[in-house]
Amino acid sequence: MERFAKVFESHGRQILVRKGENSDGDAALNISTMFSGAEMTISLGFGDNDEAMDKALDTFEQEQADHFTEQFEGQTSAFEAFKSLTSRASEDDEDYDE
Repeated sequence: MERFAKVFESHGRQILVRKGENSDGDAALNISTMFSGAEMTISLGFGDNDEAMDKALDTFEQEQADHFTEQFEGQTSAFEAFKSLTSRASEDDEDYDE
């Protein structure tokens, strides 16, 4: 069976991981969750490499879903979750620069 999506439950949230496109029209793995009815989606782009996108979906498992959702513990809105993600990215960039 050809898969186009997977659903996980982690840290009290459902995570939908599906093959699709990003805003540039490139092949992408879209990872979505909900916050009080607002959907938040992160797209990982693969350019025109559909095989890489297929492999990313095939290898995305519960462990990745757990890691993704643990960042949102205590967040009640999509905007709070976004702020949490971007502040972590800034911290990671600072750690990388050192």
